[in-house]
Amino acid sequence: MTAPTPSPTFEVPRGHVCCTTWGLVRHETMSWLWETRAYTEQQGLTNVRWHTIHGNLVDKARNEAARQLLADKAAGWLLFVDADMVGEPNAIFYLLQTAFGSHKHLDVVGGYANLRGLNGGCLPTMDTGTGTWESWFPGQGVVGVMRTGAAFLLIKRHVLERIPDPWFALRVPMRPLDAIAEVDTYCRTIFNGQNPFRDREDRAWERMVGCATQDRSVRTPWVPGEVGEDSSFCDRVTGAGMKIGVQTDCVLRHLETVARDWTDHRKYLDERERQDRLLVGMTA
Repeated sequence: MTAPTPSPTFEVPRGHVCCTTWGLVRHETMSWLWETRAYTEQQGLTNVRWHTIHGNLVDKARNEAARQLLADKAAGWLLFVDADMVGEPNAIFYLLQTAFGSHKHLDVVGGYANLRGLNGGCLPTMDTGTGTWESWFPGQGVVGVMRTGAAFLLIKRHVLERIPDPWFALRVPMRPLDAIAEVDTYCRTIFNGQNPFRDREDRAWERMVGCATQDRSVRTPWVPGEVGEDSSFCDRVTGAGMKIGVQTDCVLRHLETVARDWTDHRKYLDERERQDRLLVGMTA
């Protein structure tokens, strides 16, 4: 799906486009980056630094890119482009138009990207508040989200200034009931033995405890699900009161490498035989 032609009537400060990689960059990604750089500069946006950061750990590479952005005093935004993504030539320009034109109130803006692998349903990396990746399709405009992926993500400078370094890190969550117990203890420590959030008229604390008591994490055995560096970053952004949006009209595609062997040949022959049976009226 091709994104609509962006309008040039907006101002963009100097920024960084950074491709993070553990060492390998897909040739499809490089070809697309050359095309989108050419398109972006043709629109008059030449105050952009285009660079690559190598790192065996993705969170370390993203943090280094953020540090380089802050070291450039004139830079106002950072855009991550993962080394296994492709899109339309106008994708970067279109995301900039969203961030600095039509939706200036957003602090972080991502493009529409799907997970790799059919086993996960190729869900888009969009969580509007359910705590899971949700089924969305292109053409929905800008959607406010709680979390999104960082494969094609624009971050405005003030976000990195308000949240302390490191910004990206894998997080292993505790059970909600354990987190509530920690907060309760901390409150009683600093408020002379009392938790001021208890016994309020709205009963918000008690309702929260009730939900945590019924949460599936209370059941045993409980295996915590690690939160990726991109979702962890988004949690910190929204926790600081800032807003994230996904431009669903700016569509990215995830490249995959698929290993083929004799089982694929067998699946192909089995499917042909099934089609032959259907043609003669057999349903088995």
